[in-house]
Amino acid sequence: MKIKQQLNLKYIYHLVFLITIISCDSKEQKLKDTTVSFQKETYNFKEIPAKEEVSALFTFTNTGKGPLQIKDVKTSCGCTVPEWTKEKIKPNEKGEIKVIYDAKYPGRFNKTITVFYNGKDAPQELIIKGEVAYPDTVEDRETKK
Repeated sequence: MKIKQQLNLKYIYHLVFLITIISCDSKEQKLKDTTVSFQKETYNFKEIPAKEEVSALFTFTNTGKGPLQIKDVKTSCGCTVPEWTKEKIKPNEKGEIKVIYDAKYPGRFNKTITVFYNGKDAPQELIIKGEVAYPDTVEDRETKK
């Protein structure tokens, strides 16, 4: 009787082990099947006026076989705010990430946007860059008259 119980217990352990391996393998396969392709990974505003908000739109396509989910989008600075498609994106469908930049301070800028999603190449980085014009001084305005 004890031998039979040991065999049943051994059978159960093997079954649990096998199920665990299969479930991990299927998650790995789903990650391999989910890929994203951005039309553009860098957006150059060039020169923009000081103290204005400008926005860039990054369009992407789910080029994988499984549904794509953008989990989070982080920016390198509080002056950059992202908005993105929250719904799952089916294969061959498109989504968008809109990035709003608040040009408070003059000078060159280069900001990184990190996109976290359920794919094998995650996370992916996008970049916005440009130069915020220095505001006119009183003397500059006088000479322009």
